[in-house]
Amino acid sequence: MKLLGAVLGAIILSGCAYKAEPLTAAAHNVPLSYSTKISGKWLLFVDGERFKDTVRSSGTNCAAHRFPIDLSSVYKSSVNQTLANVFSEVEMVDAPVPADQLSARGARGMVVVRGEYLRSRLDVVPGFWSANIRTNLSLTSAVTVDGRKGRLFGQTVEGSGTSDMEAGFACEGGAKSLTAAASDAMRDNVRRVAEGIGNSPRVR
Repeated sequence: MKLLGAVLGAIILSGCAYKAEPLTAAAHNVPLSYSTKISGKWLLFVDGERFKDTVRSSGTNCAAHRFPIDLSSVYKSSVNQTLANVFSEVEMVDAPVPADQLSARGARGMVVVRGEYLRSRLDVVPGFWSANIRTNLSLTSAVTVDGRKGRLFGQTVEGSGTSDMEAGFACEGGAKSLTAAASDAMRDNVRRVAEGIGNSPRVR
């Protein structure tokens, strides 16, 4: 039993990496000023490579633990699913298509959504019997829409999310709290992306 206790103590002191794994968080209820989708086919390129980070506690509690998060792929699917509610037809592409090639692709325009910043803060809040982990996370994206004759839309969009969960054994609750905050931030971000594009008279 002493040996087991020593092993567990060493594991806790050495720290662990608890990976946060958010799922796709599309926004399906986007408030628009129009009753119809934007007509035609639109190409979509999404770059979420900057939405990766390794989060640590802001204080000394749980400071030995790391919480890696990678939103790059789920952000792409979240944007795609959300914009499918705004455009009549969306086609994902691997790279932005120049304006002079849109006609040949049968597309009205090119939508580019690039992740710019992921900011997060993880705080451990001690309690009488247990501790909670409070996480705040924000995502900032740059959004542009180009038509066959030039720029139609450009905007910087931010989304934020917050979560408060029990710390659990060896701070494992940090990953759950980070996952929940990231999912809320993604949903908020993509909703704002869709709202901005969908309400743009020039895009329509």
